[in-house]
Amino acid sequence: MKKFFTLIITAALLMSSAACGSFNGGEYPVKIAGYTFNSSPDSVICLSDSVADILISCGYSDVITAKSDECTQEELSDIPTVGSKSSPNIDKINGLAPDVVFIDETVSSNVKEKVNKDNIKVLNMATAKTGSDITVLFESLGSIMEGNKTGRSNGEKAASSLLITLGDLQRLVPEDDIAKTACYLYNTDCDAATDSSFCGKLFEYANIINICGGCSTKTDVLNAINRDDPEFIFCPKGVKDKIMSDKKFADVRAVQNKNVYEIDKNVFQRQGDSMTEVLSDIIESIYPDLGKTEQSSQNSKSESSSPSKQENSKSENSKSENSKNDTSKSEESEKETSKQENSKTETSKTETSKSETSKVKADNSLKITEYTAFGQGDENDDIKKIQQRLKDLGYGDFKDGITNYFGEQTAKAFKAYQKNNGMTADGFASYEALKLLFSADVKPAKASSN
Repeated sequence: MKKFFTLIITAALLMSSAACGSFNGGEYPVKIAGYTFNSSPDSVICLSDSVADILISCGYSDVITAKSDECTQEELSDIPTVGSKSSPNIDKINGLAPDVVFIDETVSSNVKEKVNKDNIKVLNMATAKTGSDITVLFESLGSIMEGNKTGRSNGEKAASSLLITLGDLQRLVPEDDIAKTACYLYNTDCDAATDSSFCGKLFEYANIINICGGCSTKTDVLNAINRDDPEFIFCPKGVKDKIMSDKKFADVRAVQNKNVYEIDKNVFQRQGDSMTEVLSDIIESIYPDLGKTEQSSQNSKSESSSPSKQENSKSENSKSENSKNDTSKSEESEKETSKQENSKTETSKTETSKSETSKVKADNSLKITEYTAFGQGDENDDIKKIQQRLKDLGYGDFKDGITNYFGEQTAKAFKAYQKNNGMTADGFASYEALKLLFSADVKPAKASSN
């Protein structure tokens, strides 16, 4: 991938991270990459869809007043555009007089120079290469938006939540004896995602090897493909057919087995919550039966816990035989006995009916997919539904109230639920554990009127 200019502010951000605490302990001023912010910006333009993704993840989407065409996030659907990031409407940008314009390495230096003519702050946010870089990037954007303390803390929490979610998704992936291989080709000219950016390393979260991770040239990429013969190839939309018909890829396993999948290039390169969407797509493409297997296992458990039709039939036959033996009694005795037996039977049926009607009801409030999972430290509105379900079933009283935070109290309650339902009590809300928790087959902590 070509880099249009070298003004990468990772080092500056790291230095500012240490320096920001020296301003008398206040939120502002914030100094980053030669710019000074004396207050929270009221107007932000994002030419970088990746930066926009991070701002959305941190809860700052309402400050974005304009965007490039590449910012296709649903949260920004009503925000006006200023054209593509490669050729934006400079007059429109300057006319909006934003407090700051965010760009990244995919925006040309020529664009930056034109915007800078009106002395508008233009910040080039470096692409993260590691999890630590992700945290620094989130913290730095947070400090600009909300100050040295509040903003930086908010950014750190958002980054931590994102990395935890990626880790949770990784735990869903089966551990194969032989590592799977894959790559992301931007085009048929062998431009590929490498380990020079976090998106290239995202494959690690799917427990697969990015064969182009260490490549630096197109020749390196082609050699890696010929040498390692990847099982899967990912590419931007509209490129799949070109790869499938290109002769130089004809003998590659991914092409022969038709394991070429499209993921939007812009989404693939974003470094906010879109990364979880990309990772989910990768995992789903490589392990299409992952969710089906877990569902099948759950159904199997449910079926094995109830008597079969054949067993029921035997039971009914046995009752029939006993009934025939009873006919040997005298008619009068049989009538009295019949009355007593009928009375007992009716009582038994009533008790059985009560038992059946007291069975736990399924709860459909939480939308659960094969990639739905939560762990300690996560923050999400869906966690409120999990806490409420645990509370309704008698697992934990949640004295502090129902919240969107998966803390120690939630983990403790979830472990109790898992242990009581014959599962590994690790406190991790996996897909399988959540499916059972919200089903009618879940075993409550004690007799419940649910």
